[in-house]
Amino acid sequence: MASNPDPFDSILTLEDDLYTTAYAQGAADGSRAGRIEGRIFGLEKGFDKFAALGQLHGRAVVWGARLPAAPVLPTNLEPSVEKEKDSEAQVLRGLDGNERHRKHIQMLHGLTDPLTFSTLNTEEAVADFDDRFKRAGAKAKIIERIVGETASPKSPERDSAEAAAGNIRVSGQKTKKGDDSMEDFVGSRFLS
Repeated sequence: MASNPDPFDSILTLEDDLYTTAYAQGAADGSRAGRIEGRIFGLEKGFDKFAALGQLHGRAVVWGARLPAAPVLPTNLEPSVEKEKDSEAQVLRGLDGNERHRKHIQMLHGLTDPLTFSTLNTEEAVADFDDRFKRAGAKAKIIERIVGETASPKSPERDSAEAAAGNIRVSGQKTKKGDDSMEDFVGSRFLS
């Protein structure tokens, strides 16, 4: 009789077997989903960083183009054509030819040039990218202050009278109509 297995052994251990199988499957699925979510999060953050660096690089290119160039010898173009080209090219005001401006802009361009840094996912490459991004942001702020521009295209010019009128801060006291309890709809900030 010792050789006959008990027919109820599989039924008595059924709950434990199902729990173990389901736990292993859930752990494997969770691990896979976690890797996928981590990869997506990493790609989003990486894209955001590269987009911000690209914006800084674009600003460096625009500032560099606004610096005065060395005098160019006149060509055989007609004067009227030259005049039209100058009027189209002078959309933004030029910057001073100051050597300090030029040095800061060249440094910003060098820090943000996409061909000069690695896109590998190693500790050294990420640390180098973060360091260069931080230095480029600081350099862009320095250039903004020198040039007198701000990073936000929506903000008004600092020197204009419209800016002084537009930057009015309204202050007042907030009066409480009710006690902000759940049942107090009279003083609800959502209804007013």
